[in-house]
Amino acid sequence: MVRYKKILAAVLSASLILGMAGCGKKKENTTEITEESTTEEVVDVIDTEGTDNDTTTEDSSDVDLNSSEALAEQEKFDDWLWDSFSEGVNTDSITLNYSLANPEEYGITPTVATYGDADMSEEAIEESKQDAIDTLDELEEFDYSLLTEDQKFTYDILYDLQETDIESYDYIYLYEPFAYTSGLQANLPITLAEFTFYDKQDVENYIELLTQTPDYFEEYLKFEMTKADKGYFMSSHSANEVIRQCTEFIDKPEENLLIDTFEERVRSVEGLTEEEINSYIQQNHDNVINYIIPTYENVINVFKQLRNKGENDLGLCYLEGGKDYYAYLLKSKTGTDRTPDEVIDLLDSALEDTMSDLYSIAFSNYDAYEEYFDAYENETLYQDFDEKETIQYFQEAFSDRFPEIPPIDFTITPVHKSLENSVSPAFFMTPPLDAYENNSIYINQGSESSQSLWSTLAHEGIPGHMYQFVYYLSNDPEPLRTLLNFSGYQEGWATYVEMMSFDYYEHYSNPTYADIERINNELNLLVSARVEIGVNYEGWDLEDTKNYLESNGFGSDGAQDIIDYVVAEPGNYQMYCTGWLEFEELKEYAQDELGDKFDEQEFHKVILDAGPCQFWLLREKVEEYVRNK
Repeated sequence: MVRYKKILAAVLSASLILGMAGCGKKKENTTEITEESTTEEVVDVIDTEGTDNDTTTEDSSDVDLNSSEALAEQEKFDDWLWDSFSEGVNTDSITLNYSLANPEEYGITPTVATYGDADMSEEAIEESKQDAIDTLDELEEFDYSLLTEDQKFTYDILYDLQETDIESYDYIYLYEPFAYTSGLQANLPITLAEFTFYDKQDVENYIELLTQTPDYFEEYLKFEMTKADKGYFMSSHSANEVIRQCTEFIDKPEENLLIDTFEERVRSVEGLTEEEINSYIQQNHDNVINYIIPTYENVINVFKQLRNKGENDLGLCYLEGGKDYYAYLLKSKTGTDRTPDEVIDLLDSALEDTMSDLYSIAFSNYDAYEEYFDAYENETLYQDFDEKETIQYFQEAFSDRFPEIPPIDFTITPVHKSLENSVSPAFFMTPPLDAYENNSIYINQGSESSQSLWSTLAHEGIPGHMYQFVYYLSNDPEPLRTLLNFSGYQEGWATYVEMMSFDYYEHYSNPTYADIERINNELNLLVSARVEIGVNYEGWDLEDTKNYLESNGFGSDGAQDIIDYVVAEPGNYQMYCTGWLEFEELKEYAQDELGDKFDEQEFHKVILDAGPCQFWLLREKVEEYVRNK
């Protein structure tokens, strides 16, 4: 039997980070297209083909999958998957709460309240690595040829994921648990605020978790000290950002998010007496003041001690093993099988193609082009619209392009003031496997991107994250797969459909504005992703980054901001950008191969039915669909 943390890279604190907001939108764009962009020469675009991964399996075309031997092996594999899920989902209270609303219906008895194992000592890391190797050995014991096609697909996903997990241990001290937009300190507040109280026991588990927070964080702070001793501590800028975040979160203790939101949450629990409710309110207040606030004070103190110990303010490639680590991150975070050099070619080609689109608009309708920038500068580009009505509008508008999903309900909530400078412009909270009907989207009204919510709501809502998760969970997926995190698929999908939202331009005063706005979004993402790989893999410094931006017709005033972000969050832009381009390439392949037979809704169903996975495996699904069509 395999433990959940083996499959999900235990050393990367998967349970807390995965359990929270799974699908946060990317950091707001830091570059803008300018009218001068059209003065650059347009060159021909060359399509870059990704390399196919071959599964290391034998031909099973002549195997009788209904034989007693095959059926026994299939049952054995199903049992292994179920044991892995039931143990994995119960590894910690966060994972269980976010994964299942009714664990008893799955035969799972919740354990005592716990964040899970946070030991980051060298001995624990080595033990975890051996666990990962043992898990791979367990997978190899199955006779792949006797499994069903669905089982083989799950097997391939797990095998590749496990190999990648094992590789992560080669770069353990390059891992950053306190990254300033995806780290523990940034995720914990929303994670706890969205911890669902299904019953009284959930309330008590939550209250207990608050008391465990200092010890949980302490393990990762010890890890940061070890990193500093080994010369791998983060840049001083990143450390100062962590300090700022923590300071802002605890600035007004009595108005803390976890105190402000608790009473409404606990009063929603059926069967509690007024005396119990008041007792829980007091306990929550005291635990936030006595455990959560001191935890963040401790982070501040440790980071103040360590912030000048970082030996590198540039990209990963300047650290020992950093270039290889970035290649690992690219594979791990995006699910692509492309090398960094192949991703560079992909980004460069896409950038040329997008610039060509921009020139075409500018040359064919220059008046609208100029008017767009006037409206952008004067903040008159966007019209007001209701957020929930917009998502409902998208559901109807996209109905002929995507398969139908069951009826759902959702809330849109503003991010708490204390987190506005710490979290993404927007994010979707992943629903439990057995309660996908109720969903939650957060909007950061303090973000610079809050004015352009049209595409953001498509990204987070329908047909983006909310739609994709509801579709997948409503189609009875293999439970273990719902615990796996494939950010490239998830963020790539949401970005892919976000760009489609500009096909519906009701909130623009001029239809051409929608095309320019889409191109603006694409260019911002492409340029940011290209700088990210340039800084972390090719070794660009500030001068290199400015030269790149200026040579492509972009302003370079924000170059240092981009560098600071991609140094702190290497691989983040690739989840969105490379993931989006992978989906675009799959669609273009299917269109080219099928011609008039291509059906967009049918194509999207293939993608969605496959579910979150690596792109080389998704490509095989699309190729099979094309062959059968």
